[in-house]
Amino acid sequence: MNQQPEEELKSISIPEIEVEIENFKKELETCQQRTKKLMASENPSEGIFFAKEIFESQQDKLRLEAEIDIRQRKINRMRLGMEG
Repeated sequence: MNQQPEEELKSISIPEIEVEIENFKKELETCQQRTKKLMASENPSEGIFFAKEIFESQQDKLRLEAEIDIRQRKINRMRLGMEG
């Protein structure tokens, strides 16, 4: 994860974080669709597997979910007056 300078962290507003969350949600949807497409495209009887690609897509999904969660928690802390 990127470490931002303290003053830069404090200058980020809730609407900016919400935009980041929406962008991550769009990426997450794309990632989930890709995983489904890869799984549907596999054909074990013909030896067509996408294990590596599916695994990488699932890892991206987990990363994106974590990014969304981190930012949502930051918004919650800001709203409670614990940050910013």
